[in-house]
Amino acid sequence: MKKYFLLAAMAAVALVACKPANPDDEGDGPDDEKEYVQPIKIDGNFDDWSKLDASKVATAKCNPDAAKNALKIVKVYADEVYVFVYFEWDKEQTNPVPDVDHVPFHCYINGDGKADTGGYGDEFSDACSELMLEGFIYPDGTAVGSYEPGCHKWIGDTHGTGWTWEELGAVAGLCAGAGVPGKYEFYIARELYPLGKLADNFSIGFDIQLDWESVGVLPNAAVTDDNPGGLAPSLQITTVK
Repeated sequence: MKKYFLLAAMAAVALVACKPANPDDEGDGPDDEKEYVQPIKIDGNFDDWSKLDASKVATAKCNPDAAKNALKIVKVYADEVYVFVYFEWDKEQTNPVPDVDHVPFHCYINGDGKADTGGYGDEFSDACSELMLEGFIYPDGTAVGSYEPGCHKWIGDTHGTGWTWEELGAVAGLCAGAGVPGKYEFYIARELYPLGKLADNFSIGFDIQLDWESVGVLPNAAVTDDNPGGLAPSLQITTVK
């Protein structure tokens, strides 16, 4: 009998020793989710862009034979929280005039990622943008400032042309930007996207203007007899998860 009790006691000790100290801490609960670390700090210092996986950054460069070439390069990196944008432009073509234009900068977004919705074929051959962001690189007409755009929804014909947008107003916190003359970065907060959920796969295009006339568009293409406007499809973006 003593032998039986001794074996039982030893088995109980072994079970206690093998049992995890915290049964709730097994590596698959919500406490183990990784804390979000913002990969790009919007501060006008662009060094952190070089630390990204280049294969996950969508890039458009100005075609040397494009008609509107003031935008030189644009890079877009999208994760599940933000869409980050970096771009460079020709300062000589966009010298701001105080109290006149403030250098408008537009983002044209195909947020659902579908080819059969949206429009604005004036600057992009796929003409599928549903949302346009309109803001200013020089908010006061003299100094580079934060990007705080108003939102506009496409209400024209599918794949249509013309400035056919319905003003939705500004969305507080949707964007923030910083930069220096000729270089800029900003983000779009996905949770504040005004047309609902931004798809994992979407597309985007950009223009920069002087006195409300586009002087740079990206993506773009060479001007040819078959493509006199030098239009290209919007830039395809895949969300990094």
